[in-house]
Amino acid sequence: MKWYTDFFTDLANDFWRGAVQPAQTSAEVDFITGFAAPGARVLDVPCGSGRHSIELARRGHRVTGLDISADAIAHARALAPELDWRQGDLAELAGQDVVADLAICMGNSFGYLDHAGSQRFLADLASVAPILVIDYGCSAEALLPQLPGELRMSAGGVDMVAVNTYDVAGGRLLIDFTFTDGERTQRSTCVQHVYTAAELTRMLQAAGYASVDLYGDTDGGAFEVGSHRLLAVARR
Repeated sequence: MKWYTDFFTDLANDFWRGAVQPAQTSAEVDFITGFAAPGARVLDVPCGSGRHSIELARRGHRVTGLDISADAIAHARALAPELDWRQGDLAELAGQDVVADLAICMGNSFGYLDHAGSQRFLADLASVAPILVIDYGCSAEALLPQLPGELRMSAGGVDMVAVNTYDVAGGRLLIDFTFTDGERTQRSTCVQHVYTAAELTRMLQAAGYASVDLYGDTDGGAFEVGSHRLLAVARR
């Protein structure tokens, strides 16, 4: 079973819903809409609890949100029942029968699959949308210079402890998470595959995207070693 199949339950989702401020979502959607025509069809995969999808719809876009988490989809549907919410696996995107003008993979969700799975995912996205925006916080240049061993945060009424280990041979970041709300505790391990910006660019090109631009954040600055994140914009 894939690790993310049962990772995003209510405790984890409550934490991330509380951890991300509205200003961050607004800045990310500002960045995304710079590559979308007015009223564009947008596929948000995985969409989580719908923060990007709902803001994109508010700005006039037609949005389909796909996520494997039943809790996340239920939360999103309660907030915006008029949108096209689908519970499903990003690894099975080809069976979703969706066409978009723009696809987005936000929230550091790229790299959940093994290498072959990531290649199929990108190829499926290229068949769905001519433009793709990926938010990838686990690129080697962003992650490795400042990899913390342990991180503690509290948000949404949930305390989180994350312990990081880097698998050199496998090129994987292993994160042992503990979420607790004082009564319940959830322990899960997240596995994210780490690529350099050049490797991701080659994967996107192999999937069918002719050009790839790399940004270091939503302000449009260039991506470089030590950037907070990698935002890749690919066009067919």
